[in-house]
Amino acid sequence: MSKLERKKAEKSLEPIPGEPTYSDAMRDLIGRRWGAVWVAVPVAIEGTDPEGVHDVRVASRRLRAAMDVAAGCFPSSWYKPLHRTAKAITKELGEVRDRDVLIDALMTDRATAPPEEWPGIDRLIARIDRERIEARAEMERFLTELESSKVPDEVVKRFGEDATAPWRTSPAEVDVDVIEGAP
Repeated sequence: MSKLERKKAEKSLEPIPGEPTYSDAMRDLIGRRWGAVWVAVPVAIEGTDPEGVHDVRVASRRLRAAMDVAAGCFPSSWYKPLHRTAKAITKELGEVRDRDVLIDALMTDRATAPPEEWPGIDRLIARIDRERIEARAEMERFLTELESSKVPDEVVKRFGEDATAPWRTSPAEVDVDVIEGAP
């Protein structure tokens, strides 16, 4: 590559005036991803919608994917703890979600099983449901502690207003796009 070609290539890597940098774009994306997690958390804690836990896990996996890609853009002193928190959210909800899926599959199997197999399937469902109740109590504790921790404020500080936890704002301040699941 000639010196002239190299100079042109180097120039093409420079930020374009008025355009967001990669770091800015990732900061915005991660902020929106955190916002989606925060919107889903209260539904998971409430427990009336079985998809609540699933929605938090999906949002946290999307958040982790964005954070994995952007790790080199931000100082590790504050980024790594927030990245670990994103991973912990996915992990902490896994036990409940796994049991939700297993119970659903067993209920489907029971519907097509011969009646003589129902008592065994019912006992298995009951045991898994007891495990789910225990896992759910642990998940609720984790999420409640997370909500009241400094993490939501730290996330907003680092990633902007799109990362605001809805329970920490007035309804007029909540971003409708985040609530409706955008990003």
